[in-house]
Amino acid sequence: MSSELDRLRQLIARPNFTKFREQYDIAVDASGVRGSVPAALRDLGAEAFEVFLESGSMEDPGALAWFVEHANTGLIDVTAGVLAALRKAQRSLAQRLERRRHGKLPGAQEIVQLKRIVQLSWFGTAGFEASDAFAIRRSVFRSPQERAFARALSLRFPGLVVLPNYPLDQIADLNRLRAKVSADTWKYGRLCRIDAVLVTPMEGDPIAAFELDSKGHDRRDVAQRDRRKLDLLMAARIPLFRLRSEDPSATSVDEWYSILTDEVLDKVDCGERVRVRDSHASLVPIYG
Repeated sequence: MSSELDRLRQLIARPNFTKFREQYDIAVDASGVRGSVPAALRDLGAEAFEVFLESGSMEDPGALAWFVEHANTGLIDVTAGVLAALRKAQRSLAQRLERRRHGKLPGAQEIVQLKRIVQLSWFGTAGFEASDAFAIRRSVFRSPQERAFARALSLRFPGLVVLPNYPLDQIADLNRLRAKVSADTWKYGRLCRIDAVLVTPMEGDPIAAFELDSKGHDRRDVAQRDRRKLDLLMAARIPLFRLRSEDPSATSVDEWYSILTDEVLDKVDCGERVRVRDSHASLVPIYG
């Protein structure tokens, strides 16, 4: 029996299904009663059936009828691989028939076969920053309030540039401020960030700074940091606007826009440019 199985495997590998069917029937008859075909032979028949379906030889009706008949009578095992190959062959046959049907229509073009791709994602609920928990890059905004405010700020002052969460030492020379503030305030300035800064688009000159207050700013330690931040900005002659919303998480862009219009718009002064860095980058103002 082992030699017969080896010959059948060779016929599957070629593949030669006509010869395989002949040799398989001979092996079945040689095994005795057709109702008790050895499992190894049935498994080999299933392997051949699967290879036959995947080879695209469905147009051979004799071979297909032979495999189906042997599967129905139990001479070939219908395995999971055979069922999967049958489903695939059925889809392929349906697509082929569809192409033939449309090919007979006047002016018909080739049909592009599309696959449906489904992406499944699982999400849970957490804080605003948790959306970046598994990423290297992070959003420049630390809360939905900051994001909404920056949008309103850019709409209210379209001619200026909004910089969110910007370091203080990028808009002020801390070395020049050292003699104007206390040692602790100066040291804090090296780590200080502003919630939002308005700068001119070409020059990059800071026009105004903004801080969004919340209930957390009522704590003594936070209030102390806020005072140091105010001292630094006053020494740098950069106006600071502190804005507070009763419900930061629910304040919309439109509401922030209204607040900026009522409380900030008439107080923002872009000042006079002594020179234009874009065209006169090497000119230095000299004061008498």
